[in-house]
Amino acid sequence: MSGALEEMSLVQFRLLVVVDGAGPLRMGDLAERVGVHPSTLSRTVDRLEAGEWIVRAPSAQSRREVIVGLSDKGRALVADVTRTRRRAIADVVRELSPEDREAVRLGMTLFAGAAGEPSAPDMLTLGL
Repeated sequence: MSGALEEMSLVQFRLLVVVDGAGPLRMGDLAERVGVHPSTLSRTVDRLEAGEWIVRAPSAQSRREVIVGLSDKGRALVADVTRTRRRAIADVVRELSPEDREAVRLGMTLFAGAAGEPSAPDMLTLGL
């Protein structure tokens, strides 16, 4: 992640992660998901578009609406950071005892449920 933060702010990277997870979104929906005012989002999207991390296009339903999606460059960055973080977490978890690993698994399962994330069986059903 530190390499990514040399390229952009944490808030900008979070926006990339949200779009990666949700797919292309209307600007208003994206502002709501990241919890910022639409004018603040517009400035952030301007910067990300200038860096070729995202792409904007008019909505097929309404030319007044703008859809924000990831560029190949943005998608690659999110994938790279995700891979790196997963490896780092796996390295830490490997050092835990089996009992502690189970406690971490349970804690993360509870946390994901509270955050509204799909369960592992649901993700398999969804093909994720």
